[in-house]
Amino acid sequence: MLQRFLETILAGNVQSMQEVARKLDVSPALALQMAVDLTKKGYLQELGADCIQPDQGCPDCAAASTCQAITRHWFLTEKGRNVVSGGSITK
Repeated sequence: MLQRFLETILAGNVQSMQEVARKLDVSPALALQMAVDLTKKGYLQELGADCIQPDQGCPDCAAASTCQAITRHWFLTEKGRNVVSGGSITK
């Protein structure tokens, strides 16, 4: 499943974690957890994670608005690309 997740991200045919979840037939929460876990293990790198959740203490920040979408993007590291090329995921 984790290799399929990496292959899906590498293919670039998805624009959101919800699309990844649909392709893998898992919940969006599980897809996000897999992304977080794979990032911690060095298979993915996250871009744009500065504002994960709106903070009431930052009223001037656009992320504090309920109409502002917070996006997170991931890309495969060399370690992640090696898995897609036939390597294996280690714990």
